[in-house]
Formats: sequence, structure tokens, C-alpha cells
Amino acid sequence: MTPRLALSLSLTFVGTIVGVAHADEVDAVGASGAAEAPPLAPFRRGVAFEGMLGTYAPAGPLKHVSAPGPWFRVTVGFDFTKWFGAFASGDVAFLSTERAPPPPGPRAYTFYGFGGGLRLALPIGRVRIPVRAEIGLHEAKDDGVLAAYGFRDAHGLSFGWALATGLEIRAKSRHYGLGFEVGVRNDSAFANPVRGGSPLAITGALLVHYTL
Repeated sequence: MTPRLALSLSLTFVGTIVGVAHADEVDAVGASGAAEAPPLAPFRRGVAFEGMLGTYAPAGPLKHVSAPGPWFRVTVGFDFTKWFGAFASGDVAFLSTERAPPPPGPRAYTFYGFGGGLRLALPIGRVRIPVRAEIGLHEAKDDGVLAAYGFRDAHGLSFGWALATGLEIRAKSRHYGLGFEVGVRNDSAFANPVRGGSPLAITGALLVHYTL
């Protein structure tokens, strides 16, 4: 082997080693950059749906007639940011007159309606603390039985408002969150001029919030 050939082979070998080392360095930097890439934000902006399953508990004059009953609520709205959204809602509660003295005997009835409102929230990482303010119209489907106990406006749409807060934990998919909510409502349909008092109710529910 001539000195010139040996020198040529040596330079080729060194060049190959340097090239491989450089490629490994680039791959390592790329992997490190990918590993250090910031995670996706846990909140999305877009059309939002929410479903609730919980309890409607009369706290005003209706509590002497009806015990707490199951309550279902759905909303469709838009999350403009992680802390602000607007929505339209519909809900229904299944109650009865089991606490009222006879006659008549216990009668089941539904209380349903629709409304809309705003939703503010305090985001902390993947946790969000919402505050909901809502107004709407509701009525009871009771075949007139509540009028016998002084609730003359129950059968007919009446104005109401609600305030609620809770806790929501966002999933890693960014599309949905799970949580709970507690709130207070004022449903003028359950005003009772004979018994007096504010037609209040307490609500509590588990919720699923989904953003497209």
C-alpha cells in the first residue's frame, strides 16, 4: 500500500466518522426539541355542548309540597376563550307533591323550560372554575294540581334566573371536561302568595363539557 493510498483511506474513514457523529448530534437535538415542545393547551375555542345530570331541590314555599327530584340539563353554545362563553339551554326536573297533605294524593309532575346566559371561568392548568349566570322561562306540567296548593302561576311560562359555580377538569384530548356544579335558582312559576317566601331552589349536578 502506497503512502498516498493510505492517506486517502485514512481521510475517507475520518470523514465518515465525522459525518455519522454530526448526524447523531442533529438527531439528538431534534429529539430533544421534540421532547421539550410545549404541550397543547387544555382548552379549545369553538362550538360547545354540555350535559348535566343532578338534583333540583326546592328551597322556597315549594319545599313543603315537593321533595328534591332528578334534574337534567343540556346546553349548546360557543366558547370564545378559555374563560368566556355564551349558551342556550333547556332543562327538566321530575317532581311530585309527596310532601303535601291530602287531598289530593301525591301527584307526579314535570318542570321544564329554556333559557340562555353567559359562562365565565377561572382556568388553572387543566382545572377550570366556572361561574354561570342564566335567565329563562319555565312552567310545570301538572294538570293544575299545584294550583290547589296556592301555586297559581305554575301552569304557564314564567320568568326565572339562576347562578351557579363548580369545578371542571379538562381531559388531555382538549375536547372535553368532566366536573360538577352547584347553584341557586329563582323560579317565579313557584311563587306562592299564600305561603310567601322566595321561590328558590338549589341545584347540584355532574357535568360533561364538550368543545368541537
